[in-house]
Parts: sequence; structure tokens; C-alpha cells
Amino acid sequence: MKSQDQLIESIDRFQVSFWNRRSACRPPVGIYDENIALPIDFLRRPFTRSTVCPEDVTGELVATEYEHSFCNRSVCGDDYMAFAAPWRGVPWLEAMCGCPVRYADGSLAPGHIVASTEDLDELPIPASHSWIECMRRETRRIASEAPADCWVSPSILRGSSDALAAMRGMTEFFLDLHDNPKAVARAAGRINQALMHAIDVHYSLVASKHGGYGHLFGHWAPDKTFMLQEDALGMCSPDVYREIFLPLNASVVRHLGNCVFFHFHSTGFNHYRDVLGIPGIAGLQMSMESVGPTMRDMIPVFREILEHSRLMLQVCTGFDLLPEVLRQLPREGLYLIIPSKFVPNDKAFGEFIAANFAV
Repeated sequence: MKSQDQLIESIDRFQVSFWNRRSACRPPVGIYDENIALPIDFLRRPFTRSTVCPEDVTGELVATEYEHSFCNRSVCGDDYMAFAAPWRGVPWLEAMCGCPVRYADGSLAPGHIVASTEDLDELPIPASHSWIECMRRETRRIASEAPADCWVSPSILRGSSDALAAMRGMTEFFLDLHDNPKAVARAAGRINQALMHAIDVHYSLVASKHGGYGHLFGHWAPDKTFMLQEDALGMCSPDVYREIFLPLNASVVRHLGNCVFFHFHSTGFNHYRDVLGIPGIAGLQMSMESVGPTMRDMIPVFREILEHSRLMLQVCTGFDLLPEVLRQLPREGLYLIIPSKFVPNDKAFGEFIAANFAV
């Protein structure tokens, strides 16, 4: 467990260097356990059926992130805020839209439910209230049990494009964008309403802690925070994003406030300038992948983002390039997120900070 003094120091660093984008001795740096990205491992016992139902998702079946990773964290001197959320193994938005939650060893995945684009208009969204009530129940339970250094985060709630790709199948979704974009837009608008309702449910149950809120990416925010994502669009033209999905993302920002970010992978970020143009967007989060451009290749992109907004840079790969990259980037508005395999303990964390920042 982090001490009160450690939390206050990290919150001040987030406030000054990241949110206010002012010069400081260093930006916030978070170290995380990569196993936290495998929520299927949170199961306390084997699951024996092929489909997960809302009544299955309980604290008796699933551990929280805090129990799984944070209570035994190997680095405590960093700025990554501990969190717990309703089980991230569940594709929540897809389930709310009617997709069955299929279980197999090692994974959960939504099942396809819509045979044609024309059927989208007839589909009730949300399909039922059972999954949103499950999320409400789990959020309330987790909030009541959260330790003093643990924030309660919204679970993973993917974007309307991701939900549509699950409902139709990825190939069919891409064809729909070409053959019937108006039907896609109508369905996406209804899914976006379900997304905003789910966010509202979360924040109706979760109060601020230490003057702000926490999130899955380990950041502290002075107001209600959320991470938008449209991963299914990584292979699409930015025109598709602009015409259908940008207005929906913008409506979430207007609805929730100025602490909403957008999640990208380095393998699909062509629409990043459009996202940066959303009024009130807090910034972008970039997860580096082992294929595609390297961090060195993306230095001009990172610099452009930081000149206009904030950047959460998740160094999933390419850690050896990070010192070179940091020398060429502004620090104001930057937040680094690094797996513990690269920085395994507090001694290594101190050496990383001393080597890369004048402290």
C-alpha cells in the first residue's frame, strides 16, 4: 500500500506537470504489472460454462486488480495509481448491446448477433438491463471495499465502432461502412447513448478521492475521467472517423467534461489529428506495439501531440529507445507508463529517473 505522502506527491506531479502542463523536475511516471492486462487470470476458480451471465460476475468468482497486482506491487515510488474496476474480462458495452459473452480457456469474447446491416435498425439497444445492473452492482461493491490508496475506475468500455464490429463481425463491419454507412451511423448513435449511460452509472456511485478520480491507465484526474477508444477504426480512412464517429466521441467529451482521453495503438492512429481537434479533449494515450512504427519513428507525432495537448505514452515495447525519445520531447503534459519487466523494483526506478531527468 502506498503511503499518504506518496499519494500526495504523485497527485501534485500529475496536477502540475501533466494537467497544468507546467515545467517540473520530471513528468509522472507509472510502473505497472503486465499481468494486469490479462483479466481472465483474475478468476478465483475455473469457469465451467461456455457463456458468462451477469449473475456469474461476483467477488466470489473474480478478484480485483488491487488484489491481483497492487497489494504486492514491486515498485512503490512511482506515480501509477492503484485501481479496481468491474471485471475487465467482460466486453461490457458489447454485452449491453446483446452480444453473448463467450468463455474459452484464456479468453472472453463477444459473440456476433446481427446477420445484416438492415437488422441493426430493429435491434434494441441496450438489449436488456441485466449487464448494466451487473456493472452497477459490482461498482458499488468494489467502491465499498476499496483500500485507501485504491481508486475505483470505469471498466473497459469500448467505442461504438468496436461494439458494431463485435455485433456484426469485423469483416462485415468494414463492408457495412462502404455499403450502408447511414445504417452504421444510426446504430452507432444508439450505442453511444448506451456508453454514456454506463459512464453515468459509474460516476453516480464513485466519489472523488484526494480531490480527484483514478483510471485504468493509472492516472489521477481532477474531475471525472474516461478513455475513449475506437480500435476497430485502426484500419480505416480518417474520413470514416470524421463522418461517423468523431461527432459521437465529441458528444461524450461534452457530456463528461475536460478529463476525457482517447486511446490509440501505434499500429492504427491515422485519425489522431481529428481527435486532437475535438473541443475539450484532454489528450491522447498511445500504446506502443512490437509491429509497426518504432518510438523513434513516432517522435514527430509525439512532439505534435505535446505541443497541442497531453500524451500518455505506454512503453509496451521499445524501452531501449526511450532515453533518446525523451531527449527530443517536451515534458509538460507527458505521462509515461512502463511495464515492470523494464523497471522491476524501486532501485531500478530510481536509476531510471536519475538517468533521464534532472531531479
